Amino acid sequence: MSDEIREDKVRLERLEFLRSNGVNPYPSHTEERISVAEALSKPETTSVKIAGRLVAKREMGKISFSHIKDASGKMQIAFSEKELGKDSYKLFIKYFDLGDFLHVEGELFITHKGELTVLVKKYDLLSKALLPLPEKFHGLNDIETRYRQRYLDLIANDESMRIAKIRSLIVREIRNYFDSKGFFEVETPVLQTLYGGALAKPFTTHHNALDIPLYLRVAPELYLKRLIVGGFEKVYEIAKCFRNEGIDNNHNPEFTQVEFYWAYANYQDLMDLVEDLLPKIITTAGLPLKFKVGEDEVDFTPPYPRKTMRALIKEYAKIDIEEFPDQKSLYAKIKDLHIDGVDASTGYGKMVDEIYKTYARPKIINPVFMTDHPVELSPLAKRKTDDPRYVERLQLVCVGGNELCNGFSELNDPIDQESRFKEQERLSEAGDEESMPYDEDFVTALKHGMPPTAGLGMGIDRLIKLLLDTQNLKEVILFPTLKPENN
Repeated sequence: MSDEIREDKVRLERLEFLRSNGVNPYPSHTEERISVAEALSKPETTSVKIAGRLVAKREMGKISFSHIKDASGKMQIAFSEKELGKDSYKLFIKYFDLGDFLHVEGELFITHKGELTVLVKKYDLLSKALLPLPEKFHGLNDIETRYRQRYLDLIANDESMRIAKIRSLIVREIRNYFDSKGFFEVETPVLQTLYGGALAKPFTTHHNALDIPLYLRVAPELYLKRLIVGGFEKVYEIAKCFRNEGIDNNHNPEFTQVEFYWAYANYQDLMDLVEDLLPKIITTAGLPLKFKVGEDEVDFTPPYPRKTMRALIKEYAKIDIEEFPDQKSLYAKIKDLHIDGVDASTGYGKMVDEIYKTYARPKIINPVFMTDHPVELSPLAKRKTDDPRYVERLQLVCVGGNELCNGFSELNDPIDQESRFKEQERLSEAGDEESMPYDEDFVTALKHGMPPTAGLGMGIDRLIKLLLDTQNLKEVILFPTLKPENN
């Protein structure tokens, strides 16, 4: 029998003893209290009431020094037989365990070691813990356990709690920013009859009552642009999106992004906005604009350079894609570049993207706006007026090619949009699982007229991973997707 099973049995026995002696181990009411942080700010001899989890317990004869922890911090509390009486003191010593939640009332004093402490005059059990804290609160280092049982990770690892709180602050500041700029927060469907808005493979489900297939959204884009058609001029959504792709340090099938659309703006306006937005959310979260990511120092002080995709490929791969203007000629060249995942059926745009990902993306450190992608890569973006082979698109890229956001001047020509959807259909028939389906209703919406519009999506998980220099996206997602454990 393992130690944990034995302790489980002992804790159940203690629970039954408490119940049989009139102690409710799970009361519904908590008496008035202040936070631990507030109690720690009080002067000696002040009477305080605090509540939290018992995280340390050291018996020293007729006195016991323990620690109680709430969301604001940790504080020492002292139980004394002299102060509580023999029976009450014994009850705490024998029947309270690490992990229990309790409410204590007492007077502050300073120990010989100079630690502000509550001398407990009264205590109540708020919740009895039936399983022990991880490694007796000395830490939780097993990666698999940390991700599967995030509650234990948050209890044991202060850094995990810090990351979770910073994420909350950043999401709040993103909302505050767009609200202050006159954007309306909206909601669009997660279950969609036709997925779209990104080149990605969707998750498929089935609606029993309607007897139709449904898809989890890969992006909210096409619905947000319908709202621009309908008369909104500034909309945004903090959206959960789902893509049926691999899981690694930079990808999770379920992720969060902020996506917004702005009528009468273009992709140059988007870059200006991002240069204003990012420093504000970084500093509001209490983080520096210059920080280390691995061995690299990154500087998010604006402005950020703006370089075309063609220029970056020319700089790092040493080829000019305009010398290879079609699929056949570029494929002949790409074989010399030793790029995986490309064959004779690969589309021109995807080949260009693979050259960039192989040669340029890993070399980028400081933020740079990569602009003007080939039209084949961007079926929803507006063509450049002076060169319709390219579109008015941007990606903010940094540190080994982390793609923090993606945006463009939106295509509002319904005839052009219709032809690009048809090209996506052709790619799908050729075996491209990440191509976008033809959305007839969206084309119909565009035929009713959409003003010049710019739109952008920014991945919140990746942004926080970068800012906090974590090695795995799972560190910044409280409940990441994991393979089920074997029974």
